[in-house]
Amino acid sequence: MKRLTSYVFTYEPSSERSSSSSVTTNPTHPKLVILAGWMDAQDVHLAKYVSHYQMTYPNTPILLVKFFLREAVMTAKATSAVEPALWYLQSMIEAGTLSSAKPGSTNNPEMLVHLFSNGGSTSMQKMYVGYKRLFGQTFPPHAAVYDSCPGMHAFASSYNALMASFPSGLVRSIFSPFIVLMILATWIWYTPLGFLAGEDFLTKNARILNDPALVKQTNRTYIYGKADMMVDWRHVEDHARRASCKGFRVRTESFDYSPHVAHMKTDRQRYWSIVDQTWKQAINSQQ
Repeated sequence: MKRLTSYVFTYEPSSERSSSSSVTTNPTHPKLVILAGWMDAQDVHLAKYVSHYQMTYPNTPILLVKFFLREAVMTAKATSAVEPALWYLQSMIEAGTLSSAKPGSTNNPEMLVHLFSNGGSTSMQKMYVGYKRLFGQTFPPHAAVYDSCPGMHAFASSYNALMASFPSGLVRSIFSPFIVLMILATWIWYTPLGFLAGEDFLTKNARILNDPALVKQTNRTYIYGKADMMVDWRHVEDHARRASCKGFRVRTESFDYSPHVAHMKTDRQRYWSIVDQTWKQAINSQQ
């Protein structure tokens, strides 16, 4: 993939590959796949999703947005990190590859957005808000897959998520008390002192992802697990219910035994079948 920044990467099929493929003009394929990775996701893990989309939609560009731990506590950094992705998206619209969401434009979904965990939720929240701020328009129509997200604040899940960034052993033991203090300080800042702190980023993620004024989706699918120790499955189901009440077309798929962002690894066939069905539902709903 081509590196735009340390956060944003793109994959564009070569002209040789496109000219030799039988699906060059296949209208049933998305024109862009956006992958919003989980916090501190390793390249080797993200590559499994990238390679699947390369094989499934061989002529579809891929936009990968990464999320790192430091962004969780630096809101301004998370905002600036996604801007190159937004300009890349806008360049595709200006080139005529994608349609915008302005009045009179097509409502047909042309993108598949695949986000993971609270890191990916934060990236997409920033993209939805940032696109409106930069270009004065709603983010273009798309279908979405929510893998292990979005979650809300809870001590155990927050602790497990943050500790996952550290290697096991002595290092984790050293940092453990600092993580506990950070979670407690965050709770104090956003709960008793919420009138000063404002909205915490997880609450904002949940709100923005369900805001029809910023999110123009044909349909979405939540993939989550009851064995997930980092995002409570009840938070995901609650968000899905709220989305449905807001008019979003919602599907939920629970994996009972797979841990956080490991549902594809647990049952690859079922996982990718759900993703494929999500996209097909999007394009079929417009016919």
